[in-house]
Amino acid sequence: MINRFILWLNYFIRRNPSRYLFTERLLGKYLEEHEAKFFGRDLGKVAIWDVGASVGKITTVMAANSPQAAIFAFEPNLNSLYFLAHRTAACRNVIIVPCALTTDGSTLLGTYDPDFNAPPTGPRVSTISIAEAIVKSGVPAFIKMDIEGAEFAFFESPESKRLYASTILVAWHPEQAKKTIPTVPGWKNETIALNSTLLTPL
Repeated sequence: MINRFILWLNYFIRRNPSRYLFTERLLGKYLEEHEAKFFGRDLGKVAIWDVGASVGKITTVMAANSPQAAIFAFEPNLNSLYFLAHRTAACRNVIIVPCALTTDGSTLLGTYDPDFNAPPTGPRVSTISIAEAIVKSGVPAFIKMDIEGAEFAFFESPESKRLYASTILVAWHPEQAKKTIPTVPGWKNETIALNSTLLTPL
């Protein structure tokens, strides 16, 4: 019940003009144990992809702990982009990519609703393909992926092979996709938390 209220309050604030009072303190800095382990490291001078950056909580952690890295924050939600930009304004190593990362770069129905489980509001938005993203950044050393159920189709596509050299931390959403968490071929698969898999190059 408390969790439902907190979610409702979060969505209310993000729909309301009081968003201008939305601060880092209110967003919070708490990390799960497995998050702190992987996002708290200095990965050096590499490209990192935050796929499904949302409002930038993990983006800022990675930017602070890997100051020489280029953090590419992919986020298509039109509401989240405002907060992502506000939150990462002081992070000189963050590059916001205001669209979804997809396998083919086709458009999708976007949304301004902060509730990712709600039906999309429109309009259609552009996306960037894996191949296009690699042209811009090179193959990333590390990827954080949290894309609300779209991760299943992502790894089912042959295009995902382009990322075999990347270490990927995937947050699965089996309820939304109505699928069972798979073993992803091409990587070593390690379950590190509930619905979270670490994919490391073979």
